Amino acid sequence: MAMRDGRRLKVGVLGCGAIAQAAHFESCTKAWNADLYAICDVAPDLLARMASTHEPKRTFSEYDAMLADSELDAVIVATSDAFHVPASIAALEAGKHVLCEKPIGVGIEEVERLRAAVATSGKVLQIGHMKRFDAGFQAARAFIDAGMGELLALKAWYCDSTHRYAVTDAVQHRQVGERAEILCAMILTGEDPQPIS
Repeated sequence: MAMRDGRRLKVGVLGCGAIAQAAHFESCTKAWNADLYAICDVAPDLLARMASTHEPKRTFSEYDAMLADSELDAVIVATSDAFHVPASIAALEAGKHVLCEKPIGVGIEEVERLRAAVATSGKVLQIGHMKRFDAGFQAARAFIDAGMGELLALKAWYCDSTHRYAVTDAVQHRQVGERAEILCAMILTGEDPQPIS
């Protein structure tokens, strides 16, 4: 179970909320080339509960302390949207690779700052658009590219379990759905979607 060079990636997860619980903790513990090395959250009860469940080597209540750990190789930013860019920049500046949950940011200006930080860091930043690598989407895209004919319109529908997020309000859920529909359209068509008036 080792990476090509025999070294496993030591990953720290920032945020112990719903997406970390639903995806990232388990992914890190099951990965053939990575370990759930650290978790970080400001809520001590949640941090303790997730630490007892997933057993990382280290736990942190302060993000800067986790980033200062010289053994940490990469960070998964699994926080609220408003913290994605600042947390990603801090990790890059600390010399860590970053997987950031979607959306990448909440404004163009902050995303431009993140792009500059990536360029100067020499580290990898990936945004968690996992559907880009989904076998079903790849098969659909291959079918479209193989000559399905001219794509004139695409209707997308997004459904996520309302039980997965205990405190998701309708506005946030609608926005997540709209972003997912746009991403689906971009993956399947290879183009930016154009609104229909």
